[in-house]
Amino acid sequence: MIIQTSKCDFLIEECGRKDGCVFIYSENLEEIQRLFGSSETEYASKGDWKYRVSICKQDLANALILMVKEVNYQEFCPKKFQQA
Repeated sequence: MIIQTSKCDFLIEECGRKDGCVFIYSENLEEIQRLFGSSETEYASKGDWKYRVSICKQDLANALILMVKEVNYQEFCPKKFQQA
C-alpha cells in the first residue's frame, strides 16, 4: 500500500515475520523519522525507496492517526475530486 502526503510517499509492506510487523519505506529520511521515530531507520535497497523501518501494526495505526490529524482540509480543491 502506498500512502502519499504533501511531503513524501510511504510504501507499506508485510515483512514476512510471524510477529505482525510491517516495513515502512520512504525516500524522505526526516519524515520517516518524524512519524516512525521510535523504530530504528535503516537504509533500504528497494528501488527509489531509500529508507525503511520495521514497526508493529499498532504503531502504524498510531502514525496513521497522526497523519489524519495533520490534514489541512482547507487546501483541498473540489474540482480535482470531481474528475475522479
